[in-house]
Amino acid sequence: TAAEVAAFPLAGLPVGSTFFESDTGILKVLNAAGALVQAPGETVALSGSNALKGATATVTTAGTEVQLPNYACREVTIIAKRANTGYIYIGGSDVSSTVYGAELAAKESITLAVNNTNLVYIDSSVNGEGISYVAI
Repeated sequence: TAAEVAAFPLAGLPVGSTFFESDTGILKVLNAAGALVQAPGETVALSGSNALKGATATVTTAGTEVQLPNYACREVTIIAKRANTGYIYIGGSDVSSTVYGAELAAKESITLAVNNTNLVYIDSSVNGEGISYVAI
């Protein structure tokens, strides 16, 4: 933040050291006079996610992987549906009850840092069970 940058001890830092003020979105640089000034031509617009996707997916036939749809994101949180009686397996295109990255019981969740939801596949141990997911 601007207050943190202003309070930071600058003595001994090399000229040209840069600091990012997260609350203002301004990149600052330490000049030869020992002052922090806005870096020439450098501003950053702050923003949260401009997209939020929530949906569900169901494994019709246990033992058959289901790929999540194509949706660009930073991360996806996958939640096993509360009515599930078996397990949901989370993984890549080879996901199964024996090859998986995560095994979720009802209402359990996992968050994955991926750039597209279509990188995630699910399988289940019981026909007709599934997940809900939120991607940002």
